[in-house]
Amino acid sequence: MELSTKSETNRRARLPRMMARSLAALLISVTGMVALADAAHADAVPGGKLFAGGTFTQAGGSTATNIAAWNGVDWSALVGPNGEGADSQVTAMTMFQGELIVGGSFLEAGGEIVSGVASWDGTDWEPLVSSNGAIGLAILPLGFVSDLEVFNGELYAGGAFPRGGGQDVNNIAKWNGTDWLPVTGPSGTGVLQGGSDVGAVVWDMTLVDGQLIVAGRFDTAGGVPANSIAAWNGTTWSSLDQPALQDLTILSVENYNGRVVAGRSYVVDNFNVNDVAWRDSGVWSALGDTFNGNVRDMTIHNGLLVAGGQYQTIGTTTVNRIATWNGSTWSALSGPSGVGTNGDVFAVASHWGFLFAGGFFSNAGGQTVANIARWNGSAWSAVPGGGFADTVPTVFELLST
Repeated sequence: MELSTKSETNRRARLPRMMARSLAALLISVTGMVALADAAHADAVPGGKLFAGGTFTQAGGSTATNIAAWNGVDWSALVGPNGEGADSQVTAMTMFQGELIVGGSFLEAGGEIVSGVASWDGTDWEPLVSSNGAIGLAILPLGFVSDLEVFNGELYAGGAFPRGGGQDVNNIAKWNGTDWLPVTGPSGTGVLQGGSDVGAVVWDMTLVDGQLIVAGRFDTAGGVPANSIAAWNGTTWSSLDQPALQDLTILSVENYNGRVVAGRSYVVDNFNVNDVAWRDSGVWSALGDTFNGNVRDMTIHNGLLVAGGQYQTIGTTTVNRIATWNGSTWSALSGPSGVGTNGDVFAVASHWGFLFAGGFFSNAGGQTVANIARWNGSAWSAVPGGGFADTVPTVFELLST
């Protein structure tokens, strides 16, 4: 369902906060001295922190609902005037216009109705409300936002949702700071599967060669035939010539040395196949051997391509759910007394010189951890300040700011 804007009472209640923020911004702008900002507020601002999103109720032993921030020492909740965290899964995060943008399957964030996507400025949660009063994206009852990306000065949200800003968008929409808009062109809107928005999904996005690369499960993008991956240049959709593979789903994409890299899952002769492939000079080819499970997230760390997921082996090599590609070979991340993790890795991020992995696991490199761990180049360790150790916690997204 789509939600109308907030009541006049709530709107009036927020006016003093908005005026205070505007005045503070003006003072800092006029003086040219960031030091005038209050020290406590400066610590709350997103920059310099690692954010974790998922399904959990505590972080580092303190209450934090589905999203938390790590400052290098401790975890903290994202608390606004009306509450903290999100009321369901957080699966996407990015920075846009100096604020943290969060997406997922939640209806509320910080006690405010936001409908699948919200902004956090360091002290307060806010919905992204279109000028017609429509709040967020139509994620109920079964929809979600799976990824957020900034392209050409606009915020793009991908996932499984039919509408945004009061209009049909078909699983991908863009926010220009004022309105949610469809991504249309040349002969259609959004991504579809078999002519329907139902069954189509955008799982991941990245930027390559001045284009937004959109991946998931769909057979058209903007009306253009596309095998689960397509490019958007700001005005037009185009195919990336991905070969037609049976039941193809692309769960993750990354920019690796200026080329599109995709974590693919498909069927050959009734067998499931998982691999990582890249597009070089218009031709797709696999990077090394096949994986025995899904690749769920990728990032670049110290020049290496990192792939985290739900696999144990690549070819005949045991890597246990996370591995790096150096341009010719996949390698396990071992040490001090074990290989990889003992459970699924859903998120990877490079932060402060470390590689962080999040997911659903209690051991990394032989060390006891709590669904998040960091790699220093030679060994795994727990994150200072602890992790996520309630009933069934899972980290689905990590963002370094």
